[in-house]
Amino acid sequence: MSTSWKVILTKGENEPWWFFEGWEKDIVTEYSFEEKHDALVFFLEKLKTLHNEYPHHRQKNDSMAAFWNEEEKEFCEACDDDLQTYHGLLLMLDQKPYVPTDEEKAFFRV
Repeated sequence: MSTSWKVILTKGENEPWWFFEGWEKDIVTEYSFEEKHDALVFFLEKLKTLHNEYPHHRQKNDSMAAFWNEEEKEFCEACDDDLQTYHGLLLMLDQKPYVPTDEEKAFFRV
């Protein structure tokens, strides 16, 4: 059985770790990898790039990150309010967020 590694970039009104129904509509780009090393290197490069582009960020379980700036908002007609726009980064293994080993965790910090 082969494993499926993906790095996913999202843009939407929720941080990427919520996985609300229909969260896939927020996917901007999806990259697939056969090798773990290639996926990790790519994820870490994107993590550093986004960290440098956005003044605010938050990580969850090391393999999921949200980036934003206070000025980037979208109006929500249903809630009659401006909602923050988040740029998400996910490292997925077989359709689930990757859980890094204890040895890998240090590399996931920017």
